[in-house]
Amino acid sequence: MINRRLKEGIKSFHKPDKKIKFCLGALAILCVCFLLLIISTFTQIKINLNPHESSAGTYLMFEYIPQIPIVLFIAGLLGESWGLACILIYIILGLTPWFPIFALGGGLGYVFQYNFGYIFAYIFAVILTSKELNKGNSLLNIIFAVLYGVLSIHVIGIIYMIIAALIRHDGLDFIANWIYYQSLSKILYDIVFSTIALIIAKSCKRIMWFFMS
Repeated sequence: MINRRLKEGIKSFHKPDKKIKFCLGALAILCVCFLLLIISTFTQIKINLNPHESSAGTYLMFEYIPQIPIVLFIAGLLGESWGLACILIYIILGLTPWFPIFALGGGLGYVFQYNFGYIFAYIFAVILTSKELNKGNSLLNIIFAVLYGVLSIHVIGIIYMIIAALIRHDGLDFIANWIYYQSLSKILYDIVFSTIALIIAKSCKRIMWFFMS
């Protein structure tokens, strides 16, 4: 009996994207992913763009917030339904006055912040990423899933920001600088780190199947 269950577990280990069933273990994993998303919001990774000192005697440092890779990690680990639940909980709680879990605080007024479009786009990123991963576990599927997820966040975030800037009558220079610093200078890092995050998520999900089956 034990050998039979072990063989079935090993067989399920190799199946692509088996859906996570509702159980206490799944709820615990959802809570861990939610906390991971909050932690990533306030985590800054400093990347030295120039290993040598510049002429001014200072280093060119780039501060990277790994929230987008974590969003794609959640999509890869939890799938569409559970991943959406995690993201929606994060957004809904962040829009209340009691949980300042967004980068610049929280509350309903946060929808008027320039960067809220990126947060709102997490919903579409989880859907697109999960649907692509459901097609298979190949590296090509992972790459396409990353591109769909990352690009959807940046495109929706940029459109939202432009609309907010136009409403506030901000100049074109402000809009161009915002797009560069918030998207163009970070999108390559998002793609690289999100690819790594999805590969890790797929491995973690297989281990979850094995122990939850």
